Amino acid sequence: MATKIEKDWFKLKKYPHIGLPLNPCDRLKWIEPYVTSKEEVAEHAFLPFIHRTARVKKFRKKYNAITGKLEFILENGKKVLRNPNEKKRELFYASHLDSLIFSYYSQQLNESYEDKLTDFNLNDVVNAYRSIPINPNKEDSSNKCNIDFANDVFKHILGYDQKEFSVIAFDISSFFDNLDHKLLREVWCDVLKVDKLPNDHFNVYKNITRFSHVDIVDIFEEFKDEIYTQKTNKFGVKLKRKRKKIDKIKFLRNQDAIAFCSEKEFFKVKNKLLQPSKTKIIDDKIVYRNFGIPQGSPISSVLANMYLLHFDKLINDFTSSVGGIYRRYSDDMIIVCPLNKKADLVELVYTEIKKYKLEIQPSKTQIFQFEYKNGKLECGEEYQDGKLINWNKNFIYLGFEFDGQTVLLKSASLSGYYRKMKRGIRRAKYYSQKTGNEIYCKFRSN
Repeated sequence: MATKIEKDWFKLKKYPHIGLPLNPCDRLKWIEPYVTSKEEVAEHAFLPFIHRTARVKKFRKKYNAITGKLEFILENGKKVLRNPNEKKRELFYASHLDSLIFSYYSQQLNESYEDKLTDFNLNDVVNAYRSIPINPNKEDSSNKCNIDFANDVFKHILGYDQKEFSVIAFDISSFFDNLDHKLLREVWCDVLKVDKLPNDHFNVYKNITRFSHVDIVDIFEEFKDEIYTQKTNKFGVKLKRKRKKIDKIKFLRNQDAIAFCSEKEFFKVKNKLLQPSKTKIIDDKIVYRNFGIPQGSPISSVLANMYLLHFDKLINDFTSSVGGIYRRYSDDMIIVCPLNKKADLVELVYTEIKKYKLEIQPSKTQIFQFEYKNGKLECGEEYQDGKLINWNKNFIYLGFEFDGQTVLLKSASLSGYYRKMKRGIRRAKYYSQKTGNEIYCKFRSN
């Protein structure tokens, strides 16, 4: 029987950053000895993150808060069912060596965190950013994905031993951006079973909380006339590095950019590129930044899981005691419980989450009622504090819709796929007309 290969912390990134990319053949020569050395990491000077904002359009249906019925929205004088809203995600990329350090310490923390999950009976509760085998008894089992996690919840609902019951969906607002640094350090010590962070861990903690960063637009504008590039020939051999002008950020990948500048060049102009590390502007006010970690670093996911370790235990223990189940996928939480325990659990979650300096938006909290009618399980969403139920509203979880009988792909996910497909076709058509080349399509047969 084949033995499953564990995920390696050593994974080189291809995005351009400050300094040239690392060479895989140097792993054993100097990279791994450096990254795994507690003394070296304790003294390591981390480079700034590079920040960019990803914008995604979300098309959401609007339901009447009183009747629960679907409402049309006026857009450019036309009635439409979905209202487009732009969702911003602030992403941060660590330099190549820093990324490996974060990745290595993420692996170390994750091993200790997994032990805690076992001790607290939370192995099935926390789903995001973990390697959970589909079949624990099979040595080379594949790991679960969103499909499996959603299916597990739907199976629990179908097998729930009550005629009527509730399913509550909570959403934590701006999860990564609001993790309190003091509470994070405390749980970090708890997971490591120490009273004080060792010097190497403290340096990693310090640079993932009070991190400095530069905006990708600023560093590109500063060095766009001499970006480091390196092409690869048809045999996969890297050619000689060159410095060239790149007109726009969107051409970086197309032009095989590997670095904006060298470290020496960056330090000459860092004062005009660096963003403040101890303050943050929120609603035009300067706020002391004792909260938030960068989303996008290799260690951020395990820290986000660790942060709610004791919250997860408390909610899971109470939910289990009343005959329900609790699941958390990053900032999405699901509770299945008896109808008469719904209000108690909602109040408990809202009360406890405040102790972690986090917020759950009431407008995003959805309460569904499942009920057997004529031997058939039906789903509806509650409105007006449970006085009204829209039996045409399906329960949505991790990209899937469930009506009590059938599991379907979330309609918004399908719409997003078709929008991307049409955008790709328009782009191909444009370049075809511009270059005179024909458009070719690939079809995959099962």
